[in-house]
Order: sequence, then C-alpha cells, then structure tokens
Amino acid sequence: MGYELRRQLREVLGPEITGLQRAVALEITDDANDDTRESWAALEDIARWTGAKDTNVVRNALKRLAAAGWEYRVPIGKGKDGRVLYAVPGIRMTFKVPDFEEVAPATPKGEPPLPQGGATATSETPEGVALASSGVAPAPSEGAPATPFSSPPHDPSRNKDSSPAHAASASKAASSSAKDSQQKEHHLEAFGAFWLTYPKKKAREEAKKAWIAAIERGAQPEHIIQAAQGYARERAGEDPKFTKYPATWLNKGCYDDEPDQPPNGSRSGHLRSVGPKTAPETLSEKERPRALRFGT
Repeated sequence: MGYELRRQLREVLGPEITGLQRAVALEITDDANDDTRESWAALEDIARWTGAKDTNVVRNALKRLAAAGWEYRVPIGKGKDGRVLYAVPGIRMTFKVPDFEEVAPATPKGEPPLPQGGATATSETPEGVALASSGVAPAPSEGAPATPFSSPPHDPSRNKDSSPAHAASASKAASSSAKDSQQKEHHLEAFGAFWLTYPKKKAREEAKKAWIAAIERGAQPEHIIQAAQGYARERAGEDPKFTKYPATWLNKGCYDDEPDQPPNGSRSGHLRSVGPKTAPETLSEKERPRALRFGT
C-alpha cells in the first residue's frame, strides 16, 4: 500500500494539478507498493475510484499528467512509427509513481503556477466526471485503516490471454476461420454453376441454403453438379411441372440417385418379323426368287 507515498504526493503535487488528474495521480499512488512504487491497478478500477465516466477519460488524464511532468505509465516499447507504447493487445498498462525529486516542485500559495507544458484539468475535464468539491480525491483519515493493496502479488501486466499457448490457439483459430471462409466462398461459386445446370430455376435462396447444407453433410460440389447435369438430360422434353424444385432435389439427396434407365427396346430395337403377303408357293417360278429376296 502506498499510503505514505500518497501523503507525500499531496504536498508536492502542486495546485496546478487539479480535478480528475489529481484524483488519478493520488489513487494510483495510494495503490502502489511502498518499496517498488509500482501499481498494477486496472483502468476500470481507477475509473471507479475517481468517479470518471469511463477508461478513456482516465487515459486522457494520464496523458495530461505526463504533459505536466508526472508520467505514471510504464513504457513497454515503441511502435513502428516510433511512438512509445504503454499497452498492446495482451499486455495491459501498468504504473509507477515517479520520483518526486525529478518532478518540478509545487508552487507556493500566492504565486502564479509554473508552466508545465500542458493544459490544466479544470477547464478540460470531460463531462460526466464526478469531482470532490476541493478538487482532490478524499484520502483516508489519520489512524483509519488503509485501503487494501489492490494489486495481485504476481506480475499481472500480462493478461491470461497473452500466454504462448493461448496465442498459438488464437492464431490457429484465425487460420481455420480464414480457411472456412475461403471454402464457403468456393462452395457458393460452385452453386452458381449448379444453378445454371439445374433444369428448374425456382426459389434460388432456398436452393442456396439446401446447397450449403448438402456440402456440410459431406457432398462434393463437383458430384452434385454432374448429377444435376444428368437430371437435366432426363427431364429434357418432359413436362416441367414434374421436375423437382432444386431445394427439394438437394434436401432429398437426389444427387446420389442412380440415373433412370431407358425402357427396353427404346434404343436397341428388335427386328420386326415381316411375313410374306403372298405364299411363295402361289407364285410362278419366275417371281419366286424375287419374293424370297425382298420378303414379299
């Protein structure tokens, strides 16, 4: 707990640090460890302690404190554009109370405030921020039990979701999602080919749903399209009112049906028996060879 640090900060913070900026500085200092001066309080907690509207308002107050020389945020590196980073996905922001000796001393009462390079919080405090009438967050009274140290004993700067196993799992899930999206797009493109092939183009959206369901059941798009081509050949020249709707055809798995066989004799044909119109015995000797030859 940083109760002693907080008492010291109240004396050195200076009158130019007011409003939400002062409340944020005091609350982080109160939460910090007396020896390491570090605090791992979450932005949500700081917003609740200070009565801020949301965490964005707290971030804004921290930036203004930094501009005034009171940098509480612990940098974790630099981005590609060269800017200092204080938090990234998987690693949240942590804080450290700056050394009071390195910050400009407080301005004595009755003298104009020292320029700090940043605007004061009084004129730019966002709406919705609840401030104490004195502009300072209330501190525990002398002898009262101090607020319990809210930071966990271990270093929680890394979220549980930033572990290597979780990162690998997230990467695998993202890759799988991208692959599934590509497959779905490919299947929808194949549906266009099916729609052009199928002999009855009715209820396209229902057909598309039935198509996706058939693919999810394990049917191959190429197999369905080939079966649709065969069905189109079967229905050629037939009454279209007896042709199945595409959604019905797909939902019933008709793409796995065997094609209809043509009726016996429709293609091969049988030789027609032709009998003589006149018995050869009644013909003359001259006409008989001709009758036998032509079947008459």
